[in-house]
Amino acid sequence: MRTQSLRSAAVAAGAFLITLAALFRFHVYESALVLPLEQNTNYRLATENATYFDFATFTLRTGVPLESVTLLSGDPGAGTEGTAVWMELTSIYARGNRIDYHERRAAFDRRTGLAVNCCGEYVDDDSQARHSGLAFRLPFRAEPRSYPMYDTILRRTVPLRFEREEEVEGLRTYRYTYTAGPIEIGDAPWDVPGKAVGLPERRTTGVSRYAEVTRTLWVEPESGLTVKVGERHRQSLRTLDGIERRVSLQADLVMFPEDVATQVAGARAFTRWALIVRDVAPGAFLVLGLGLGLLAVRLRGPEPAAMEPVVTEPVVTEPAVTETAAARTETA
Repeated sequence: MRTQSLRSAAVAAGAFLITLAALFRFHVYESALVLPLEQNTNYRLATENATYFDFATFTLRTGVPLESVTLLSGDPGAGTEGTAVWMELTSIYARGNRIDYHERRAAFDRRTGLAVNCCGEYVDDDSQARHSGLAFRLPFRAEPRSYPMYDTILRRTVPLRFEREEEVEGLRTYRYTYTAGPIEIGDAPWDVPGKAVGLPERRTTGVSRYAEVTRTLWVEPESGLTVKVGERHRQSLRTLDGIERRVSLQADLVMFPEDVATQVAGARAFTRWALIVRDVAPGAFLVLGLGLGLLAVRLRGPEPAAMEPVVTEPVVTEPAVTETAAARTETA
């Protein structure tokens, strides 16, 4: 009876561990691959040698250090089980003075990262702007292929192309990039002096702003987290005849090393979690479950040998000789 109880316990525990292995691999891991409703991230890009047109004085500044600061925040109350809503604010500073600013609000699918048109989305002062493609970042388990990504400055979707694998602080990443433009992004806030754009014969002239953007992202594929960003901006002023008259912004911005280290640490933490939940824990549970199954088989012991049937020979009884017959024989 004791052996039978041990065998039953081993079978039950083994089945439980095998079920737990499947649960970790196909439920716990998969259910965690959703982008959060809450978000509180910031990162900075900088360059020591930029050029920009100062609209306050209508002069071109060269060799100027610039810093770009991006803040990401979430609106959990506006999100749902399948959709998240984030806001992004980006400011560019030259010696402490803000020279450019962009703000947007967008909703997106929490599993794919693709934009969803709802929830009061906007870009800058345009409440009619409609996001498409990837709203903010790549999804979990990013692949080495192209993705459509929304660009805030250009206000359109551009193809984000996979280039190659690269290491960032020892972390394996996929490098993606896109270049788009030049595209008209709006008129200058006011007319500028003609001499400021190479037209001294004109007192003032209206100009439109054109932008060209090259953005490079280094993405840890398991988490989909962007761990490093590089941006090349070129903006210009064109008169109504479409001729470029003046460069208004030219800068190659790279991410602060401290922010890269922070993003790399976050990606490493996720990959460690994924390794444990998806591979290590299910593998350990499966091995233990199978081991208990083998133990249960051993506890059954050998099968009892089959007993051969006993064949009983029939007893043959000689007919009895009666006393009368014997006396007759003796008299004779």
